[in-house]
Amino acid sequence: MFQAPSEQEWAKAKALHDFLKEFSGATKVSSADRHPTTHLFLKMMMAIRDVLLDETWNSNELLNELANAMHFKFKKYWSKPNIVLLIAAVLDPSMKVDFIKFYFHTVGEHVNMKIRELKRYMDRYYLEYEKIVRIQSLPVLIPTNQQPTSESGESGTNSLGPVCGKRRVEYAFAQFASQNLDAHSERTELDIYMEDPRIPVRPDENFNVIAWWKKNSDAYPILSMMARDFLAIPMSTVSSESAFSAAGRILVKNRTSLAPETLEALICAKDWLIGFDDDDEGEPMTGQRMFDSDDEEGYYDT
Repeated sequence: MFQAPSEQEWAKAKALHDFLKEFSGATKVSSADRHPTTHLFLKMMMAIRDVLLDETWNSNELLNELANAMHFKFKKYWSKPNIVLLIAAVLDPSMKVDFIKFYFHTVGEHVNMKIRELKRYMDRYYLEYEKIVRIQSLPVLIPTNQQPTSESGESGTNSLGPVCGKRRVEYAFAQFASQNLDAHSERTELDIYMEDPRIPVRPDENFNVIAWWKKNSDAYPILSMMARDFLAIPMSTVSSESAFSAAGRILVKNRTSLAPETLEALICAKDWLIGFDDDDEGEPMTGQRMFDSDDEEGYYDT
């Protein structure tokens, strides 16, 4: 006969719901595919870190164990952002380098060293994109030995010669100026962008970073091209249901024909094995042992 959950069980379910609710927004952000997400990685990671380290969960044995297991996985896979994620955050005009400094200060990293490394990569990428923009903007020179002809087939040197000559001089000067431009004589786009103040955005405002770069592409032609490429990179290819999971897969493609009773037995057995290790005489398994099965499944980008 069905028995209604007790008050204690309802309290545990409510506490678990409140805990997991904190990850709903992060899961939606990480799995979105209709708008850029890479620049939001640091904000999402800081929010998750804050939840997992919240001392509120210490009063609940179930949530305390769950938070510790998830924090172990968080540190292992998510706590060290790739340089691409940092550059993407810098290319968000509402964050820039200020948020990078805030992030490393919060997680206890050496801020100055990390910022120097970031700027070194930013300069290298900027120079590469500057070359691309410069090549694309070079005019096509008219060969000096090829003169346009009129519709009658006669040479147009007398009527078009001076115009073509003037145009060739302008093209030649443009090419000369672009090839001999001293990049260090004045501030670059990157310098101007870094020195300009951040765009103020309210915490509840949905800032459209793509629209901002599209609007300011004339002012920042090189950086807008960088933003187009970096912001198009997805934050993660990890499925949302596996991003913070503390257990391995049970029902995989090679087990889809299992009977319901067999599958239930496997799930129960896995729960027992996670809770206790026979080799350690009934002691709870360590975090590392708990996640060995995840590593073998290979659904994380490292």
